[in-house]
Amino acid sequence: MLSALRLRDFVLTERAELELSAGFTVITGETGAGKSVLFEALRFALGGPADAALIRPGAARAEVEAVFDLRDSPACEAVAGALEAVDLPFEGELVLRRWLALDAARGRLSGRLRINDRTATLETVRGLAPWLADIHGQREHLSLLRPGQSLTLLDRFAGLSGARDEFAGMVRRLQALDRKLGAIEGDQRERARRVALLRHEADEIASAGLRAGEEAELRGEHSRLLHAARLMEDSQTAREALESDAIGAALAAVRRLVEVDGEAAAVAASMESAAEHAADALRALRAYAETVVVDPARLAEVEARLSLVAELERRWGDTLAEVIAYGESAAREAERLEGEDADLAGMQAEAAVLLTEIEAAAHALSAARREAAQRFAAAIREECAPLHLESAVIDLSFEPIPAEGERFGFDQTGADRVELLVSFNPDAPPRPLRRVASGGETARLTLAIKAVLGERDAVPVLLFDEIDAGLGGRSGGAVGERLARLGRSHQVICITHLPQVASWAADHLRVRKAAAGDGALVQVEPLGAKARLSELAEMLGADTKANRTSARNLLRAGAGATR
Repeated sequence: MLSALRLRDFVLTERAELELSAGFTVITGETGAGKSVLFEALRFALGGPADAALIRPGAARAEVEAVFDLRDSPACEAVAGALEAVDLPFEGELVLRRWLALDAARGRLSGRLRINDRTATLETVRGLAPWLADIHGQREHLSLLRPGQSLTLLDRFAGLSGARDEFAGMVRRLQALDRKLGAIEGDQRERARRVALLRHEADEIASAGLRAGEEAELRGEHSRLLHAARLMEDSQTAREALESDAIGAALAAVRRLVEVDGEAAAVAASMESAAEHAADALRALRAYAETVVVDPARLAEVEARLSLVAELERRWGDTLAEVIAYGESAAREAERLEGEDADLAGMQAEAAVLLTEIEAAAHALSAARREAAQRFAAAIREECAPLHLESAVIDLSFEPIPAEGERFGFDQTGADRVELLVSFNPDAPPRPLRRVASGGETARLTLAIKAVLGERDAVPVLLFDEIDAGLGGRSGGAVGERLARLGRSHQVICITHLPQVASWAADHLRVRKAAAGDGALVQVEPLGAKARLSELAEMLGADTKANRTSARNLLRAGAGATR
């Protein structure tokens, strides 16, 4: 519900703070007292147009704050989702604050908007507005005139909201499949080219039979083959030096030293070790020499292999390891893309089955809607009669959604476009409501529809202005009774001039103008039992004893009967 509405320097209101209750609240006052200012303030808070006339004369800026308590409302989930999408906080209470200022020197308007004390955009609050309040008098907030609303109302009346939600889920699944299929089918030729290239690259790398560390081995072998002659010559020279008797002669001489001088024993030991090492080195040289060969054919093979490695590295990696990794990755990617082709047939079959189910569900929805349409129209007509709309003609038109290609036409709501057709003149054919809408008649028709829907109507706050235009006391009582009935499941706020309407309200606010300097200010005050009785008597003509008795009877028959 709308729990509070606060105004500051808005139109003719210097300051007003309304604490509102659930149920049915009525707003009364003399003609021109400024009753509609409260509705204008709420429209402004909900993203309505900004105009310099909204700023009280002499004030720097206008400010409106609207507080909604949605904790027990069916709109709570939708509002939570909308705010989460724009990263705004929400814990069941929604505080909308909007400012409007005029730069007199430049003649320019500026404004700010906050939702739950966070800066927000008009687009965001306008998206929330249909879930918060249905304000008669400004078409941008009257849900009955929004596209697709007639179908939504019919579904609620027929108890089809659950079936419609299930249908919407099926359509969303089909749309997701269509997107996947479109991506696969649209890129099929390009994917085939990509698979062929990846397979070629992976096969080329695989056929090379590369091994990690192979390049270093090849370079070492290449160096030995390239310098084989020199290696043979140098190893021969070293071998000959070790095979000479120089080391043996040196060892014999040292041994003679030890025979004469025992102090030379350490030198002899070192010489003995050197001789052993020289023998080991000689054996190693002989083994090495056997491995050194001059092999021009093998040299050519190694150079060819190194050239292949260099070419692969030029194309697919800075190192041999990177080339091998790329080949493995290319093979995996080719398999994945080929797997998509295999999935294509499966997804196409799944989409075909789902489309068949959607078509059957759409036909079932359409049949149920058509069956309920006449009952819905008859129920609205029945509610219209006591509201001084006894000549109203109510009907619903059905049109199929146009087909797309080979598929039958449908969207997430089904296969129907439904529009409420109305005529307030029995001599005129019924037409879409948006083309025949007029103040009081449309308000009362809205009241009739919402009375038919009762708790099934999801908009939590209903505001009515001009609803008693052209009505007398008897019809006013019928309007008041229906507003009170709606107040059991909604918060209903109504501006009225008829005491027969006002007497049914649970709460009563009076608006009046008070002199202020050279102008006047709008004041809003809640009425207690005594003040309310006096106000109803004034609305009956004058605050006389007879009118007070009549007012007391109205209260007894109206609001008293609903409590």
